[in-house]
Amino acid sequence: RALGTRGLHALPPGADRPAPGALLTVDPAQLPALLADLKRLGYRPVPVRDVPDLRAGTGRDLFLHGYTRLVEDRFARQHGVIDLAQRADAVMRVAPLDHAPAPLPLPRSAHTAELHLHSPRVVGLASRSALTAYRAYLRSLRDVGAALQERPELQEAQAVFAVTLFHAPLAQAGFTLLDLPPATARWYGLGFRLLRVAYGTTRAPSEDTPKMAWLPRAEFLKRYG
Repeated sequence: RALGTRGLHALPPGADRPAPGALLTVDPAQLPALLADLKRLGYRPVPVRDVPDLRAGTGRDLFLHGYTRLVEDRFARQHGVIDLAQRADAVMRVAPLDHAPAPLPLPRSAHTAELHLHSPRVVGLASRSALTAYRAYLRSLRDVGAALQERPELQEAQAVFAVTLFHAPLAQAGFTLLDLPPATARWYGLGFRLLRVAYGTTRAPSEDTPKMAWLPRAEFLKRYG
């Protein structure tokens, strides 16, 4: 507070990779190559005054930063979640599993790949347009297809699945929908409601009951590989 009265404000914490809202520290000699790479990922250079939605931080931002570090980042480390959100509008992450959870019609010992949304990215895109978020959602499935073919930890995955409230877009994208056991559906539903509170999204999902959407590996790669 004392520093703030003198006009000194802390910068956001640095990031090790491009992401909307992230602060990258770059050696001047590396800037031309980095700018070219950022443009390839869908970013564009603008003066600071033209950055969309630029504003001073609030207490809620501090809460969200803490939630991300303590909950989401810890979950990602514990479950080996692979972040596929390098592009400016990419919204997908994927975790390799050494089993097939119910109700997948596969042997329990089958390896699988579980889809996870990049929650802050989805909220940001949806705040601009539901159609923008939907298109980014579908484009990001191709990122998963590339990861299935390139990532060693995903080579044995026999199926791709997601437990989600946003199962209608996946059904339109060719996924098969499965009903979850009632207790499991209630547990996931509670988790999704907490996510909405944490990220402050006011747009309610079109569905209120989560389902499992899945595709066998070969079919997924045929569509999105």
